[in-house]
Amino acid sequence: MKMKKRKLIFAALAVVLALGMLASCASGGGGSTRDEGPEFILIGIPNPATGPIGSFGIGTPWAEQLVVDAVNADGGIYIEEYDRKIPIRIIVIDTESNPTKAAEVTQRLIEQDGVHMLIARHTPDTALPVSAMGENFGVPTVSLECPVDPWEAAGPYEWVYHSFWRIETNYDLFTSMWNELGYGPGSGATIGYLFPNDPDGLAWAEIFDRRLPADGYNISDPGRYNIFNDDWTAVINQFKADGVDIITGCDIPPHFHGFSAQAAQQGLDFQLITMGRAYLFPKDANGNPLEIADGLTCEVWWTPWHPFRSSITGMTCQELADRYEAEHDDVWSPPMGYKYAGMEIAVDALRRAASLDPARIRDAIGATDLDTMVGRIRYDPVTRVAETPLVGGQWVLNDAGDAVELRIVYNDNNPHIPRNGTLTLPRR
Repeated sequence: MKMKKRKLIFAALAVVLALGMLASCASGGGGSTRDEGPEFILIGIPNPATGPIGSFGIGTPWAEQLVVDAVNADGGIYIEEYDRKIPIRIIVIDTESNPTKAAEVTQRLIEQDGVHMLIARHTPDTALPVSAMGENFGVPTVSLECPVDPWEAAGPYEWVYHSFWRIETNYDLFTSMWNELGYGPGSGATIGYLFPNDPDGLAWAEIFDRRLPADGYNISDPGRYNIFNDDWTAVINQFKADGVDIITGCDIPPHFHGFSAQAAQQGLDFQLITMGRAYLFPKDANGNPLEIADGLTCEVWWTPWHPFRSSITGMTCQELADRYEAEHDDVWSPPMGYKYAGMEIAVDALRRAASLDPARIRDAIGATDLDTMVGRIRYDPVTRVAETPLVGGQWVLNDAGDAVELRIVYNDNNPHIPRNGTLTLPRR
């Protein structure tokens, strides 16, 4: 009898232990009733803090952290599989403005840090390799600040969505500004090329080559110059021989600084310079001789005067710029609007996905329909692109006459973005 009792007791204990183990497995182990999930939702941001396009990296991680702090103040993002809010955290790594380095640090963010999302941006040099790594590893990626054309050419994509403008749109903007100054289509003006042998330069040159002759312009083309060229004499001599009226291109800032200094020294005569990438930001524009910096024209993506607001806090573009200047004793810079907006898109997608499943996050990004710090973001379901607005800008001498500052001087294509200056031919 005693032996039978013992057997029954041991059998009952075994059942209890087995049930306990099953409950533990179902809850994720550790004696808890539910798997608590990760401590943070991780967003990886490769950023060119140093190197030739380091000026594009200014404002990171400051702008992104504003969004992080606002979201985490409310506990974070609700994730339904864990039935709780999880705070977000950004991991920023310097790409050194190098495409190979950008790919390497992105792989590290994915494999070692286990990021749940990526934000890719800042010209083809870094946006393309980061987008490629997100695509290769199946990580949901928000891409910005790279002309659409080279980004599309590097596709196709399943895991990446992109926001910016097309080079065709920029061409139309440039020629519209030239037209306002008397050098429009059919004027017979001669356009000098400064296009580098990189993804940006090749994409721009293809479109300008196709459209300029059809619009009645002449072209002075010294060819795609090699990266880190430091002698511009041959280019300047060709521009002189061809009687160039307008110089255009998409140089990185160090290239244009070298060209502009030598052009001033060698007495190059021209009417106007209209460039992408080369002097979009205050520090880059003021890195040129004042006699060339005064009157430079360019596309403008974002300014404090843009009429947009944060979807997170309602902060205006002006308030974002003012806050940066107050906290850094430095001038605002156009990329900071896109830095902030990239985080807005990421947060909005995570909130709607309410999950850390990569496919659900990716699909939520694709379904974005959001007013952000850079305008409306609504991705085309086929191209995966949300185009953002451009206006025309000109750098003009400040009241002290010792530096140039940006003004919006052309907005016919986007009249909701106000002008605060008048487009003029520079005094040469």
